[in-house]
Amino acid sequence: MVKGPSIDSSLQPASISKKSLLVHSLTMIFGLSIAGLIIYGLSVPFTNLSLSAPQLKNVLYGSLISYLLSSITLHNLGRFPGNRPLSYLLPVVAVYMLIMSAVIIFTRLDYSRTALLISWIVLPVITYLEFRLRQKFQKGRYAVIPHGFYKRLIECNPKKFIALDSPSLEYSDIIGIIVDSNEQLPAEWQQFIAEQLSKDTPVIDSVSAYESITGKSPLDHYGELAGHDLLPSQAYLGAKRIFESALIISTAPLTLPFVALVAVSVKLESKGPAFFVQRRVGKGGQEFSMYKIRSMRTDSEVNGAQFAGEDDPRITRIGKFIRKMRIDELPQFLNILKGDMALIGPRPEQAAFVKEFEKAIPLYSFRHIVRPGITGWAQVTHGYAADEDETREKLAHDFYYVKNLSIWLDLDIVFKTIKTMLTGFGAR
Repeated sequence: MVKGPSIDSSLQPASISKKSLLVHSLTMIFGLSIAGLIIYGLSVPFTNLSLSAPQLKNVLYGSLISYLLSSITLHNLGRFPGNRPLSYLLPVVAVYMLIMSAVIIFTRLDYSRTALLISWIVLPVITYLEFRLRQKFQKGRYAVIPHGFYKRLIECNPKKFIALDSPSLEYSDIIGIIVDSNEQLPAEWQQFIAEQLSKDTPVIDSVSAYESITGKSPLDHYGELAGHDLLPSQAYLGAKRIFESALIISTAPLTLPFVALVAVSVKLESKGPAFFVQRRVGKGGQEFSMYKIRSMRTDSEVNGAQFAGEDDPRITRIGKFIRKMRIDELPQFLNILKGDMALIGPRPEQAAFVKEFEKAIPLYSFRHIVRPGITGWAQVTHGYAADEDETREKLAHDFYYVKNLSIWLDLDIVFKTIKTMLTGFGAR
């Protein structure tokens, strides 16, 4: 059984009910007000500044904007499987506070160092209290209509998902109804759903609920895959490519010397080229040449393509380190500039494996809707795949990524990638 985040944090945003929107708005406004009052109340005695003083006003307004952005970011990141929003609290607040501080300093706005220090202390505390307050309003269970896709959903968390015996609610703590939207329901269940909608009770699709908990799409339930809405936003994909290319070009003075240093180390340890070029399958099923720093012996594929295993003897000593830290992937920045890949997306597979998977796994090519990535949802939640069964599991995560592609999911993958690099999760 896959253990995901708390049901409330993952499903509540998907329901978009009046109550959930109201709770989020009210707690955010409450936190914003309290943060402003505390920062102002503590700053005045230590700085002797009035609210009209630009030194205090600039810090106060910048801090409140940082708090607002932090609250929105944590709310959106909290809906993805496996997330604990509190684990992101300090990094998210720190990033926005650093941006705010940098803007004030580099634009030469007047500011008070004391007020700025107080803001750095107050904002994480108030953000934490707002999150806890919001949690208290989002407790409850979900009633599941026992038709179509629902059994595996209940298995995820039997305490939170309750299968109804009849079209009626006998529980007082129900905060949402879950139903398979692709299933033709009997008239009495349709009437039940209509009644619940009239009471503003959130009605959530069972497959979407399952995805929200597990972080993967059920490969044997294809109803939703026929919908046109599965195509990702082309505007977002275009903006993403521009941003990623600009980021790579701007950081090239740092990454190029580092790649050169690693390449020299690889050459000194073992004979053969420092870089490794391999044919992979990308967007639309098109093949391209993917670049990596060599981490294996030159004869690693003399017997044909094969998956890397745990403690694979083909991996060199330096190769083991650079694979754990994902340093061997840095040359793929060139693939991104060429348009073959993206920073974030499904990991590209070798052409020989793709042909086998397309025969054995239905809809395998669905992952080729978007450009493959250096890192991706499957890599940070599942790790590398070493056989067909693990590939099916990984594919289910890839489906989830394509269906839920957004700036928030990409940002979540960035955070998880940093954690993966530090822990070496899934490295082979």
